[in-house]
Amino acid sequence: MASEVPVFLPRAPLAPKAGDIAAAEAELARHPIYTAVRDLAGLRSFVERHVICVLDFMSLLKSLEHELIPRRRAWAPLADGPAARFLHEIVLDEETEELPDGRVLSHFEWYLEAMDELGADSGPARALAQAFEEGQEPSRALRASGLSPASKAFGQVTLGFLNAPVHVRAAVFFHGRENVIPRMFLPLAQHLRSSGVGCGTLVAYLERHVEVDGEDHGPRAAALLDRLYGGDESRKAEAWIGAAQSLAARKALWDATLEAVAQ
Repeated sequence: MASEVPVFLPRAPLAPKAGDIAAAEAELARHPIYTAVRDLAGLRSFVERHVICVLDFMSLLKSLEHELIPRRRAWAPLADGPAARFLHEIVLDEETEELPDGRVLSHFEWYLEAMDELGADSGPARALAQAFEEGQEPSRALRASGLSPASKAFGQVTLGFLNAPVHVRAAVFFHGRENVIPRMFLPLAQHLRSSGVGCGTLVAYLERHVEVDGEDHGPRAAALLDRLYGGDESRKAEAWIGAAQSLAARKALWDATLEAVAQ
């Protein structure tokens, strides 16, 4: 498989520093989208564009699992026990969350239920997931999907990283997801709780991610990333390019979503 890091436009800096990544994360944390939703129509616009983030997060997670926990017909000791334990635990949460009513769902399915509760169009996301299940090439399936142009653009970036080196994928997973999700979802959940818009399932989904990513998944994803760097500065530099591109992609999605919500 190719190991090139995809290029996202506007192009990320060729050699981003730690401060650049932190600044991009902080910019996402204060994006106006989190308090822009004022009615049901606006919230539908939001979830119909954001759902791609849920689906391709699952894809990124599974790619890390398959890389770091090799499948074997007969058992053999794992090369990195702490990494395997972390990935087993996060996959357990993301693929088989036990809801308060006793049902077990993936977080993608949970999000689809939130969309259905709001009367949002979950059809394009369901069809894309079905295309993945049938083995269609992810990038091609995304281009042919009925998702919004902004969602497709975002998805192409993250799905492109599925072919990147594992340390790049781990950096995208940490900096582009686990380290920013609590700071993005907390103000959104708080705003939605006070907005009067009936969206209990979505708020529960957001608050669950604030809990697990902020308290457990985020710190452990950071530790995994450090182990994958192994003190190699060239790996870190390559990974930070991917992280910067993933953060730029999220900002572009939020900007487009803000415009759609305003309309």
